[in-house]
Amino acid sequence: MRNCCICSREIEREDAPILTLGGAGYARLLCDECDAHLNTATTSHDVGEIKQSITEISNKISSGTPDSVTFNTVSALLIDAAERAKQIKAGTYDFSLDEVENQEGFDEIPEELRETEEDIEKDRQDEEKIKKFDKVYNVLLAIALVALVGIIIWRVVQSLL
Repeated sequence: MRNCCICSREIEREDAPILTLGGAGYARLLCDECDAHLNTATTSHDVGEIKQSITEISNKISSGTPDSVTFNTVSALLIDAAERAKQIKAGTYDFSLDEVENQEGFDEIPEELRETEEDIEKDRQDEEKIKKFDKVYNVLLAIALVALVGIIIWRVVQSLL
């Protein structure tokens, strides 16, 4: 079961939007409603819509119990959105910045981050080593358990005689 990291609503979509990833790679997913509010807060040109979305997300986050990664990420986004709304209201915001920010995403994985054939082979070799070690460990553990059971049986038989 996958839930929205902000409002805890169950997410039905397989391709749910991701707010952020935690340290262990755990994805913080968003429901469609929270995603829409965050998008409105961070990209809208209307100050009223931005304020309304900030209020909605703030209410949801304060009524729930988000983890620290979610709370910090959403807080940073809302602070930036509030500052952006102030600049829009003052008439000093440069909307061309929005276009640049939207183009920063990657269409594909950069060359330096792609997994090479050598990496794949090394992972396979490491997996084989781990399997061999696991087999040896399991055999040693089985021998130790058999020896322990044998000692216990020997002591019981010895005490009865």
